[in-house]
Amino acid sequence: MMGGENPLGSEGRKERKIFEGKRRMLQISILGINLYHILAWFFVYSFLGWVWESCYVSVKERKWVNRGFVAGPVVTLYGVGAVTVYVILRPLSGHVLALYLGGVVLATALEYVTGKLMEAIFHTSWWDYSHKRFNFQGVICLGSSLAWGFFTLGLFYGLHPVVSRLVDLVPVNVGAPLIWLSLLLYLLDFSVSMVQAARLSGKLRSLDKAWEDFLDYVQGSRLAESAADFREWLGAYRRETSRKKAIRYLAEYKDKVKGYISRFGDANQDLQSAFWEKYDSFMKVAQEKKSSLSRTHKRLLRAYPNLSIRVRRKDKKQKTQETEETK
Repeated sequence: MMGGENPLGSEGRKERKIFEGKRRMLQISILGINLYHILAWFFVYSFLGWVWESCYVSVKERKWVNRGFVAGPVVTLYGVGAVTVYVILRPLSGHVLALYLGGVVLATALEYVTGKLMEAIFHTSWWDYSHKRFNFQGVICLGSSLAWGFFTLGLFYGLHPVVSRLVDLVPVNVGAPLIWLSLLLYLLDFSVSMVQAARLSGKLRSLDKAWEDFLDYVQGSRLAESAADFREWLGAYRRETSRKKAIRYLAEYKDKVKGYISRFGDANQDLQSAFWEKYDSFMKVAQEKKSSLSRTHKRLLRAYPNLSIRVRRKDKKQKTQETEETK
């Protein structure tokens, strides 16, 4: 090998060139901030958002809930939102009122665009503000928008200086590989979740049709006064991914139905026969769909308990009014 090129040295130079190329990519500037810091901040804020959301929902549900669209410990909306708000609104950092209003407008716009995109892609609603006052299409609401403004102030004057210092404590030659590895794992996780969410929307679509047909029957029968109770129960049953709890829901529901039907005295036999026939038809579809749920589907349903197939808001409002009228 005398006079020849050392293969190991050649490979080493190639690896160094690749690493240097990736490092240069991270130096690309976006509105005065390099890509390295933008991606690092994105992962930090996504993780902090996951911690906050998971802890909040877990306490509320009294059980651990891995909150977020992907399986990993990140909530993308927080990462994208925090970084976008900081990068765009930096020129307003010295003006508290302007910064607050900018946060209200920008974060609300991000929430709306994200919600509508997810509805368009998956034909499902991942959150719903329609029960809150001053909402728009159930995707955004005034209370949430005002909160985003305060979050923006907290981001600029409290959280971001700490996050920025933490990121800068990590040497670039260590941070750069970590960012590329995190980005690769995140994109793989996100791709798998995208595919599974698309499949889940198909399962929910057929389940929701059976659900609505069953409720239409209840509302048109002598059990119409109980339609609201049935709707609440069915929603809880559909969201429940634990087999034991689902079986308990079934037992409680049957007892409730028997109590309603017993009010009709001698005429309750025909009512029972007709009702249980419809009920068995619905449960057959529901159990088939539940048994076909993958682990990722169950995780998404636990993470987003109000996940539902998108329906026109007008139709939803009309159904609610019909239910109220039957009480």
